[in-house]
Amino acid sequence: MKDLISSITDITVFLQKLYHGNAETVKQSLEEIGRNGKGNKEAMKALQEFLRKEQRMPLRILAAQTISKIRTSHPSPTEGFKKPGIFQCPGAEKVKRVEIIDVLCPHCHTKGTASVAGFEHEFACESCGETVQREVPESCIEKCPVGSECVGEDRYRKYLKGRKLLK
Repeated sequence: MKDLISSITDITVFLQKLYHGNAETVKQSLEEIGRNGKGNKEAMKALQEFLRKEQRMPLRILAAQTISKIRTSHPSPTEGFKKPGIFQCPGAEKVKRVEIIDVLCPHCHTKGTASVAGFEHEFACESCGETVQREVPESCIEKCPVGSECVGEDRYRKYLKGRKLLK
């Protein structure tokens, strides 16, 4: 019983350090919570709240890893994920965003601009109408278990098709 009480007290100390300004202190707290917080529901709630508020991506990643360490039951890969809002997922925003890019048509050799979405790997040249292909930049939706839900099934398929052209 004494070990349980001291363990809860230790966790509370580390939970309080989560909002420290020094990233190294927060990192150490997250690591300690990961070692000592197995099955602690208060620690889970505190870490989830921390994820909602924290802006520093390395600390958010470490917090998510810590949650997976202290969780007692492991849901299926997509069951534990909640589809983030478009402005919460930088990968989905990058894929959905329409960009205006400078292009040199390989067919008519005309310089111009094109308006393409982040998932599109081909578009028509404004001068000659021929199809121009481009490299689709890598995005985290490629590896995310709910990536197709964030951007939509059709965009997701087009994105993956464009990425396969690079390989």
